[in-house]
Amino acid sequence: MKRSNIQFLACPLCHSALELSAGDGDEHIVAGALRCTRCATTYPIERRMANLIPLQSTEVHKLREMKGWVNLWEKKGMYVNPTTFHSVSLPFIGGMWTEVARMFMLAFDALHLTGNEMVLDVGAGQGWASRYFAAKGCHVFTTDIVDDEFYGLGRAWAIMDHANVYFEPMLADGERLPFPDNQFDVVFISTALHHFVEQGPFLQQAHRVLKPGGRMMVSNEPAIPIFAREADVTDPLEEIQEGIVERRPKVYEYVRSMHEAGFVDVTVDAFETFRGAPAEIRNWQLATRAELMRTIRPRLRPLAWLAYTSLALFPGWLTGQIALHIRGGSIIMQGYKP
Repeated sequence: MKRSNIQFLACPLCHSALELSAGDGDEHIVAGALRCTRCATTYPIERRMANLIPLQSTEVHKLREMKGWVNLWEKKGMYVNPTTFHSVSLPFIGGMWTEVARMFMLAFDALHLTGNEMVLDVGAGQGWASRYFAAKGCHVFTTDIVDDEFYGLGRAWAIMDHANVYFEPMLADGERLPFPDNQFDVVFISTALHHFVEQGPFLQQAHRVLKPGGRMMVSNEPAIPIFAREADVTDPLEEIQEGIVERRPKVYEYVRSMHEAGFVDVTVDAFETFRGAPAEIRNWQLATRAELMRTIRPRLRPLAWLAYTSLALFPGWLTGQIALHIRGGSIIMQGYKP
């Protein structure tokens, strides 16, 4: 990690300043330790990355999830012949990443970054999104709970070398962000909010570390139809068997959590409603009706059909919002700290 970035960190337990208690090198620290100036908790720096997860207070399910991701990747055979090709090309590699990529581009463009912003990328995986924020000129901090050198945050160094950029990767718990209050212009999270047992604690932390007027941007989060049962969707997922948290909230639950955390001007959209004209939104609404009928319990289908069909009575923009709340799907959501 960069020595000059220590000034932007804080103890995840008491939010007091951190100081370098041991460290080699000049600006780039390969190994060392950070110490809280108030509670004296020590956090290691290993392989150029600070570990700011306070393990003594980390819930059991998070410890299990850290191992669960690696176990899942092993079962999928992803360690047989790992290469850097996909890592340096994310998220534009097709397949399951297609939706991630197109939602990310919506979010990235909507941020209108000038390059002067401080950006926090949470649940960042390998740090693929941070690469684009850094290339824009932003000062970027990147957090995740998995340090795996191939598919976790340990891969960030290869991505940075390839793109000739720098962002600060560190292990951190989203519910105990290791930063002081009112620091970031943007907090970004893609395809990771649904891995929290509850959204509230993380969103409250995101609100805390944002500057007044700062923006929370949530990209590509899965939401289920309003008529569906969450357990019916999540129970069959193989991630559950490895101890990985897999939530599937409804759209209104995402929005409610944002408001409860203190965000204002909260908006939520599907890809089709984000910039769609009223006629395009209405066509999308009609096209998704049949899909909704297949995903909900048979006894609820007449009610869902009636609700969807009645949307023709509303203006186009409102049609899109109501349809999204009924149907669910991949959402992009944003809000501001007042």
